[in-house]
Amino acid sequence: MTWVNLIQTLASGAREQNKRVVHGLHVFGNLKGCDADLLRDEAELRRVACEAARIGNMTIVSVVSHKFGNEGGVSVVVIVAESHISVHTWPEHAYATVDVYTCGAKSNPVLAFIHIARRLRAREVEVFFSDRSLYREELSTA
Repeated sequence: MTWVNLIQTLASGAREQNKRVVHGLHVFGNLKGCDADLLRDEAELRRVACEAARIGNMTIVSVVSHKFGNEGGVSVVVIVAESHISVHTWPEHAYATVDVYTCGAKSNPVLAFIHIARRLRAREVEVFFSDRSLYREELSTA
């Protein structure tokens, strides 16, 4: 099983999807050994994050970014109708953190995360996920 398949299997969650009232999946992680030049390139990071949104079947609402000095890192946040994607970089350490959170059943934050990790040429990927859904049995009957 590849790490891509493993992430998708884990992210599907142990609970039944058809019992979700609100679909919420948060995929986040750390990318180590990335291409330092890419981590400094604000325009390219914006492109990568927007590509990830499209690959993950998300609707882009707005994009905000900030570069920290000439050689410093970059923060990019893509607001999507389904929630957000964020990328924060430390080129001096070849390191980036990535968050992809979606609350839509039709979006795929796993594919978006994988795209960013690949495009930043991460040599090591730590990935985590959190099921942030609301399930029928959790609804109050009061």
